[in-house]
Parts: sequence; C-alpha cells; structure tokens
Amino acid sequence: MLLLEDDVKRIEGLGFKENYFAVESDGFKTLRNSSGRCVFHDGKKCTIYSNRPAGCKLYPIIFDEDLNHPVKDGLCPYRDEFQLSLKAKRELSHVYLKLIDERKANIEENSR
Repeated sequence: MLLLEDDVKRIEGLGFKENYFAVESDGFKTLRNSSGRCVFHDGKKCTIYSNRPAGCKLYPIIFDEDLNHPVKDGLCPYRDEFQLSLKAKRELSHVYLKLIDERKANIEENSR
C-alpha cells in the first residue's frame, strides 16, 4: 500500500518509527510487509485501523494507471461488497495525484 506523507506522520504519531512500517520503492513510500501481510495486520485485524493510511481506507478501490481511473481491485475477494461511487472515485483520484506530487518531490530532493 502506498503511503502519503500525512499517513507516515500520523503513524509516527502513534509511536512507530518510519523504518519499522515503511519502505521506499520507485520514489514512493509503501507499507512494509511481514510474513506476507502488512506489518500492522496481526492475522485477524488491522492494529492501527482508526489511523490506517488513506489507501487502506479506500481499498478495494485502486487507481489503474493503464486505464487512468479508479477501479475495484480484481484480486480482492470482497470487491463486490463495495460500491465504486463517485465520491470514492474522487477521493482516490485526489490521493493518487497527491502521491504522484510527493513522489516527484522525493525524487527531486534525492537527486540533489
């Protein structure tokens, strides 16, 4: 799951160090996985649910870069339980654009 800077700050505010829960990949920060799942998933539930990242809140709606718009994740077995509402599409598009802006800024900063 991709992380916004706001997500990182919120989770750090819970007392977690960024290097515990995040890794950088291709200019993006993503949630770290452990044993095939998010470090905050204990096997039954998310342990930071009320503070989970924006992308987690919107999942299983994801942004398909090939189609250039939000879609339901075909890999999610619960995808049919969720509506692909206009509100969710707008929220995800906003998150996606913010992620792209943050990635660009991170790449520029690291190239200095």
